[in-house]
Amino acid sequence: MKCPACLGVAVLIALATFGSRAETPAPATRLGPLSPEAVPPGFDLARESRAFEFPRDHGPHPTFRHEWWYVTGHLDARSGEHFGFELTFFRFALAPPSSADAAGRAAPTSAWRTRQIYMAHFAITDLERREFHASERLARDALGMSGAQASPFRVWLDDWFLGTPPNDTGPSGSSYWQLTAADPHYSLDLQLRTITPPVLNGDAGLSRKSDEPGAASYYYSMPRLAAAGRLQRDGKTFDVDGLAWLDREWGSGALSASQQGWDWFALQLDDGSTLMFYALRTRTGERDSHSAGTWFAPDGTTHALGNDDVQIDVSDHWQSPRGGRYPARWRLRVKSLALDVEIQPRLADQELDTSTRYWEGAATVAGTRGRARIAGRAYVELVGYAK
Repeated sequence: MKCPACLGVAVLIALATFGSRAETPAPATRLGPLSPEAVPPGFDLARESRAFEFPRDHGPHPTFRHEWWYVTGHLDARSGEHFGFELTFFRFALAPPSSADAAGRAAPTSAWRTRQIYMAHFAITDLERREFHASERLARDALGMSGAQASPFRVWLDDWFLGTPPNDTGPSGSSYWQLTAADPHYSLDLQLRTITPPVLNGDAGLSRKSDEPGAASYYYSMPRLAAAGRLQRDGKTFDVDGLAWLDREWGSGALSASQQGWDWFALQLDDGSTLMFYALRTRTGERDSHSAGTWFAPDGTTHALGNDDVQIDVSDHWQSPRGGRYPARWRLRVKSLALDVEIQPRLADQELDTSTRYWEGAATVAGTRGRARIAGRAYVELVGYAK
């Protein structure tokens, strides 16, 4: 459940009309343009379970209105510094593909013409300096400025890149992916190697957000990716390694009119297990019954988690200086797993002040599973709280 940028889709339409690329924040908008009833005819909808195929499904799905590639993770420098990072790519279609447009691109009447826009967010949580930095880019899917492909898998926006390294052109790509991004203060160049295979969330990969037709997405995660490479801060280079998480979704609808936002948790525990859970919120502040998640056990088995399986209690809040009050500490319990943990942000202010404001940041996990102590790291995303 990872598309805060969907809340600001109007800025993409403005970009397609007025310019080719932007790196300055635009006003946030409401969810309405991406609600199920607002989807123009011609787009496919996520309605039923499908067969996933990898590496094909790492690539784009242009017959759907939107999709995203979401990587978060924790990095440790050999010199002792610690960082969190986020690099995300969003693809938005401004019009459905025509029958003659199987690749999802507009008719080649102009090199500038496109029916798709890409947005990307890059963020670093610098725990030594107790600082958070975030950048945003937007570009047309034209003139090579942005795009995605399946074989070999790549998604890019300018020089921000995720996928098979450029010098690897094999049909299945390399055994690892490259991740590259930079802003004026930080740059990141990582190799990502798969530890666990893709995990299908929801009903065999179909994630329903409400009972409305089309209010669903196809959703899988790669919850353990070994990360190694270099991070540069103001010209100083750090050799880093750590653990990353990839979330992938695509669809054409979004939340229902009664839903306000969500709290998303991705826990990487030190016994080799992982837990993903998104708590959907209604406009009256209650948790929606379509909230759901997935437990990935150390032995490789997965267990779907429904709304009633997971109890989350908020024990602290953080007030954004830009407006809005966010939860800032949680107790998460799953009775069926005998899991009882506390999740605490590594830094209070990890709010992205981008075209849509939302909080996404590094956190720690500590508690028990059964009678044993358990710990780990997490990433948390909070959408719909900004004022």
